[in-house]
Amino acid sequence: MSWTHPAYGAIVRLLGERTGLSFAPQRHESTELGIRRAMKRAHVTDADRYQALLESERSALDDLIVELTVGETYFFREPDQFDFIRREVLPDIRCRRGVEHGVRAWSAACASGEEAYSLAILFAEAGLAEPAYLLATDISRATLAKAHQAIFSNWSLRGPGAAAATPYLSRRENFFVLNDRIRRGVTFEYLNLALDVYPSFATGTWGMDLILCRNVLIYFDRETIRAVARRVFASLAPGGWLITASSDPPMTDDAPFESVVTNVGVFYRRPVDDKMTEAHTWPSVVQARGQAPQNSELADRDLMEEGRFLPPILNSAVPDPGRILTPLDEARSAFGGGDYARAAELTRGLTTDAVASVLHVRSLANLEAAQAEQACAAAAERHPLSTELHYLQAVLLLELGRDEEAAWAARRVIYLDRSLAAGHFTLGSILWRRGDVAGAKRAFRNARDLCVARPADEIVPLSEGEHAGRLAEAAAAQIAILDTPNEVLA
Repeated sequence: MSWTHPAYGAIVRLLGERTGLSFAPQRHESTELGIRRAMKRAHVTDADRYQALLESERSALDDLIVELTVGETYFFREPDQFDFIRREVLPDIRCRRGVEHGVRAWSAACASGEEAYSLAILFAEAGLAEPAYLLATDISRATLAKAHQAIFSNWSLRGPGAAAATPYLSRRENFFVLNDRIRRGVTFEYLNLALDVYPSFATGTWGMDLILCRNVLIYFDRETIRAVARRVFASLAPGGWLITASSDPPMTDDAPFESVVTNVGVFYRRPVDDKMTEAHTWPSVVQARGQAPQNSELADRDLMEEGRFLPPILNSAVPDPGRILTPLDEARSAFGGGDYARAAELTRGLTTDAVASVLHVRSLANLEAAQAEQACAAAAERHPLSTELHYLQAVLLLELGRDEEAAWAARRVIYLDRSLAAGHFTLGSILWRRGDVAGAKRAFRNARDLCVARPADEIVPLSEGEHAGRLAEAAAAQIAILDTPNEVLA
């Protein structure tokens, strides 16, 4: 079906440019109906005028995103998948990384938060609530604001697995309010999956043990899906799990995941022994318990040629082959290859070198956040003027749920360098989590203003390769979420 007015096609193209969302021709009729509904809410009858509104007002674009994406979510949706996480994924993480490891999980495209809070409930019941780190991101500022409030209607409890959430909800008139301990266990951030802004220390999207990316890939075109798959792969720790929905496209053709076939679906893992400096041979399908093995072995050497899986800090750190390698050179090479244990060991004794200390902490962070924080605290004492060490300590403390200490560390970063936008952004995230809305907004405004003053394509220091324009957009999105009136959220 063709558009009834050329402006509808222009609106969809604008949406694709801003968000990466794609709408197939066979969906034009339903897409156009959705645009008309959004236009009615915006009190606009002319499609050309509505396009101009979308270009100038974020709230209008936000409303259209919510309208055109299903946002179908409720507590413990696809309960078999949550059972698999409880029975297989969490024990696997504990076995590989130790019972003291703080599990890191990410609910990507979290909508109004039911998926992320379901994970938080599951973690609490499994004894993982602390020091687990649970990140939830979405492209819609309105739904993120609603998710942060954690107030739900009966509609969020309609699924067969939703009964598992009821012990953690209390009724308030016609709504249900989530237990505050569960609510505080989730960190909400704005993030556009279609943009090249992850993995990153600034957004917390690194070293993940578990990523849920369900019912969002169906809205992307083939090229965007491939890019998302590679970035998600890079965001996982070795051995980390990716859970997608049954309706999502397969991921094995886009990144070197292991495919794990189970009786509740096909899931994905980053290989436990993944070494990023070696040309990737795509692993065969892993046999899950009770499943027949399958064979699928493909090669894709262009992944390393593109440098997609090298941590941003080390993409240009390959030493000159014509000189003798120092232990720091070898450590950089090991880090770039994903051998974090060797990188940590090589830098362990280089305590007088601030650069080596930073690499040591970053290596440990990919292995165990608590151990990395201890090493970072000691290194920051030895190098009190190292902004990067103090910044890493703030990030690690935030991951460990030690918010008050994290806030102090972030403030030390800003004291050392008030122009560091990444420091202001991290402080904003910490203060928001602590309930200091005014302080969070001030920090995010500082981050936004510092980034706006830079060329949009300039790399922001300590941001893991994020451009100033994109970090400014993320900061503005966080401000918009904090500015959302409470009455809008119900």
